[in-house]
Amino acid sequence: MTPNAFNGDGVIPKDWAHTGAEALSFVTAPPNHAGIAYTRFKGQRNLPYKEAEPYKSSLYYWWWAFLRRNKQYRNTCGKFGAGKMAHLYRDFGDVFDGTFLEWWDDHQSLFAEQSFVGEHNDNHGKLTYQIDPSRPLHHIQEEVKALHMRAQAIMPAGRSTVTSTAQYPIYTNVSAHTLHRVISVWDLKQTHPTDSAYDLGILAGLRPNLMSLSKYGATRTSKALEIERHNKRARISISNQTNRYLRTAEQYIHNVGHGEFPKALRR
Repeated sequence: MTPNAFNGDGVIPKDWAHTGAEALSFVTAPPNHAGIAYTRFKGQRNLPYKEAEPYKSSLYYWWWAFLRRNKQYRNTCGKFGAGKMAHLYRDFGDVFDGTFLEWWDDHQSLFAEQSFVGEHNDNHGKLTYQIDPSRPLHHIQEEVKALHMRAQAIMPAGRSTVTSTAQYPIYTNVSAHTLHRVISVWDLKQTHPTDSAYDLGILAGLRPNLMSLSKYGATRTSKALEIERHNKRARISISNQTNRYLRTAEQYIHNVGHGEFPKALRR
């Protein structure tokens, strides 16, 4: 549906609180948490683990982290953008050059929703806000309010969220805790390629519900046999969890190389 421009109150003076700032919005909380208080997000997402850096709660951090595990993309970065993933490199650049936050500063627009604010050609120093009737009303109201407050210099550049129009939209919502566990198991597999799935799970922090063996060393009593069967099931459960994480990681890494994350269609 073609957006409809409106003037009058819809033309907002461009005396921004931060010169040159752009009103970027995202479907999920961005990693730079200082500005979250001025968006619809009530706060940052839950941390993936205790004492993790705050930006690691963001899905955008994990997009970057999983892309770094894609071997074809690594090869393309090593060839300065030449290779099978040259098309993706043109957008994402070298994810091995510098820190995540440095990369984010230069590439966050890849994940931002399309702006409905633009220069008004006939009115210097003003902006024209365009309304797409297909968007939810509360998203439009939030964006107009944020722009007006910034124009009055009473809040820093905020980030409001609209329905996804991003160049690279988030495929689905996954907790940072799960993404951390998935990538941790994957990394352990790369450094311990011969370890069993059970051993990898233990290294990753999975805890089997094991029962203690008889302190008298009995192995043939009904109780001892019951404990043995229980512990066998517990070990199989850990192995199955580990293998699910590995399958999920493989899909995340493959699909992020096609510009989709976090995407895993089979467990």
